[in-house]
Amino acid sequence: MHQNKSGLWILKNNYKYYDRFKGKTYIYKTGDFNNRITHKYSSKKEKILLLGDSFTFGYRLKDKDTYVSKLQNLFSEYYFINSASPNWGLSDYTKYIETYCKMFEMKKVIIFLNTDDIGRVHFSNQYWMENGKIIPGTQGKYNAWYIKYYDYPIIKIFLNNSHLIRFVATKLLNLSRLNINNMGKRIEKNTLKNEIDLYPRKILKNKNEVNLLLKKSELIIKRLKEKAESCDLDLYFIYSGWVNFTEYENDFNELNPNVYFFRKANLIFDLYDLKFFDNSLDPEMREVNLNRQNYIIKYDHHPNEQGSEKIFNVVKKNIKTILNY
Repeated sequence: MHQNKSGLWILKNNYKYYDRFKGKTYIYKTGDFNNRITHKYSSKKEKILLLGDSFTFGYRLKDKDTYVSKLQNLFSEYYFINSASPNWGLSDYTKYIETYCKMFEMKKVIIFLNTDDIGRVHFSNQYWMENGKIIPGTQGKYNAWYIKYYDYPIIKIFLNNSHLIRFVATKLLNLSRLNINNMGKRIEKNTLKNEIDLYPRKILKNKNEVNLLLKKSELIIKRLKEKAESCDLDLYFIYSGWVNFTEYENDFNELNPNVYFFRKANLIFDLYDLKFFDNSLDPEMREVNLNRQNYIIKYDHHPNEQGSEKIFNVVKKNIKTILNY
């Protein structure tokens, strides 16, 4: 991935990424729209833009196992442009629309919300809240120490494919995070090896910070709608229900902003007259929430093949509705 002029992390166009994990290599190919491609591009079909984070991207899944690929097979008369990117959140979806929508030929944009989209607003500098308004922020340009050597092709190839460098970078990154499970609770070090539901999320300090973050997130949604309308885009939001924030009230950390957001998400989207599909109570997602270890990659919180299939089974109904609008 690389940063554009605004500091937004996006996929490189027409590129091939290699991801090595637990002895397996995953290959991700990209197209002309900062998008992962799993099917041959068709200029004749109506285009639908999809935005989301690593779940929608299909992190550590083969092309055929991603739920976007399954949607493409089901709705073959359309072409889904999957511009989702790992670690994105609400601020990133908004910045992407704001930056690129004038170039779009598609008219429908579907945003797949996920379990930490609001938490990531806290750590993003794409937007700031000032006097009750959202203003563009400054997402600083990040360059790893080895970027200066990229002018040398042979060294660049080595850096991009070095197991050692990837290993060290991952270890250093993990040291800077608190390990939190999907309920927002701290995980003790001695249980990490057996813990599967890992969500590396830092916790806000107090309820006031939570409320400010929720207000900021709501204003970002308002800005997102305004930018979409200025580009004549129809905007839709889907939450798979991967974590059911509407139930198990006593099991969540009281400073987890995602809990409060998703519990009143319908009211927020109704306020701005936006279509929102919440699948938290769908039987398929209830099964995932009750037996999550069966649906995630071992030692990783991302959906495995079975988890991706569950999400597909749920969101395909939402997609069908959206395509009929």
